[in-house]
Parts: sequence; structure tokens; C-alpha cells
Amino acid sequence: MTVTLTDVLNDVQTGQLHPIYFVQGQDQYLLDLVRKQFLTVIQPEDRTLNLAQFDLTEVPLSMAIDDAKSVPFFGDQRVVILDNPYFLTGERQKNNLEHHVEDLVNYIKQPEPQTILVIFAPYDKLDNRKKVTKLLKEQARYLSFVNLSEKDINQFVSDRLNARGYTIDSEAKQELIRLTNSSLTQMMSELDKLMLYTVVEKRIGVTDVKELVTHTLTENIFDLIDSLLKGQLTRTVNLYHELLATGEEPLRLHGALIGQFRLLLQVKSNVKSEKGIASELKVHPYRVKLAKRTVRIFSYVRLARAYLGLVSMEEQLKSTARDPELLFELFILKYKNEMAE
Repeated sequence: MTVTLTDVLNDVQTGQLHPIYFVQGQDQYLLDLVRKQFLTVIQPEDRTLNLAQFDLTEVPLSMAIDDAKSVPFFGDQRVVILDNPYFLTGERQKNNLEHHVEDLVNYIKQPEPQTILVIFAPYDKLDNRKKVTKLLKEQARYLSFVNLSEKDINQFVSDRLNARGYTIDSEAKQELIRLTNSSLTQMMSELDKLMLYTVVEKRIGVTDVKELVTHTLTENIFDLIDSLLKGQLTRTVNLYHELLATGEEPLRLHGALIGQFRLLLQVKSNVKSEKGIASELKVHPYRVKLAKRTVRIFSYVRLARAYLGLVSMEEQLKSTARDPELLFELFILKYKNEMAE
């Protein structure tokens, strides 16, 4: 059954624990938060005997399930944690491990009452056609961190700051979300830096965020695309040069540019709500929100010509030894001429 983070925290705090928990999502901050909660179930002096953690890319599932079936030693409960159950996805691992998934299926149907089995699936997508995946979602306490809403992210940030006695201006919070591409893990890391910087006044403003928060590749891509579409071509070229100067790989940078323009075109031609588009395209809702702001201003033709020009440039990057910076400058000149027609 699907539950919330609050439900899980309440289970741990009240001691009313269920036999199986299934946690899905790629946000490391939240995964670590949940893991720490389950570690508190077993007293430190008992963890050697009553706490076990298995990485399923390294050990067979049958070994972990056998351990989960074991009764606690000198205690009332055991906690068994399974990491990286890649067999729940369509992924294939390059190892010789043989996982007997039926062992997990049978355990779900009849779990050991004194064991709390916690399965962490650090993936955005699972293979929902598989029997074991369906069974986990139905029978376990299923907590998903996939596609957190902006409201959820805002709440996590506010809770973290309130607990330390800090406040953050609304504009500053939006800028923090934008600069970190709504990655909660990165946001929490940046908050530590911001709180240290504003330790005296305990109030974080937008200037603090702009000065201190590290720009991600995604954010730099947003800036580059924004300047390109606005016709600030000299700035666009300079930004491209700067990104390469920091060691960014040309093909990786180019792939990010093309991916973002593809998203802009998809959002431009889609009449659904932000949530509906995010679900259809399987991207974070905040990316769709930012894309919508951009496509309101610029025509489909302007977006399409930039996209096609970048695709053509990528073909040259892969098939010739020409300098990436020269190719980008030629793309800019061609794009400028097309927009002048």
C-alpha cells in the first residue's frame, strides 16, 4: 500500500512497524533520511547481531531472504535492508549473480513477524509487469520519492530551516530550486553553506543564493538557451566557451542542449497541464514549469530552428574532427541569419 514519509516516520517513532517497507526514488537525501530512521529501531549495541544490510549487486537474493527469516538474537526485532534490487527494473547487471526472485515473492506472502525488511530501490522506473514488483507495491508499505512536487520540495526546505531557526525569502527559495534543478539532495547540501554564511542574521535572501549556490550543468544550459533565444549571441558564445573551459565534454554538453530544446518543443505543442505533461514525458514537473515559462515567449519556429541546427552540429561533432567551439560559432551565425529572414 502507498504511504507517505510522515507515515513511515510515525511507524518508527511509535514502534508500530510493518514487516516489509519498499522505498523507491533516486533522491539520496531522502533515501538516507529513511535509512537512518530504520537504523534507530535497533540499539547500537545490538546492531552486530540484529541488523543486516545486503547490496544485491554483490550478494544473491536468497542469502538476504534467509537472513530475513532468522529470528532476532537477544532482542525483539531484526532489521534487514536490501539495496539495489535491479531485478525489479528492466536493467541487466554484468555479474554472475543468480537471483531467485520467487524467494522474495514467497517471503512477501509470509514474512517473518520479528523482522522488518526494508527494500531500497534507487530507480525512477520499475518494471510494473513483474509479479514481484506488483506484490511489493500491494503488500509492503510502499514509499515513493519519484517526481516530488514543488510543494513537497518547498516543505522539506522549510522544515530544515525552521528546525535550525532560519528563514528564507520566497524569491530566494525559488532561486535555490531553480539553480539546483529541484534536486533535493543538492538543495540540502547548499543549505548547509547558506546557513553558515548567514549564521548571524539567520535569514537567507536571493542575493545570498545567487552568490553561493553552485551552478549545475542544467542551470548553465538554461542560461545558454535563454541568451540564444533572446538573440544575445555574443553572450551565448561566451557561455559555451566557458563551459568547455571548465572541462565539460562537448558531446555531453551538446546532448544536454538538444535534450532541453526537445523538451521545449514537446511542451510548446502540448496542451495538457504541467502535471499531465510531466507524467506523459516522464520528466520532473519543475522542468516542465520552467519550460512553459520559456515557450510562452518564443515561437515554435524559433525553437525548431535552434533544435535542428544543434542536431546538425552534433552530426558534425561525431563524424569530423572539427573544433567544437568553431562549429558552435558557425551554428550561431547560421541561426542568426535564419532568424533575420
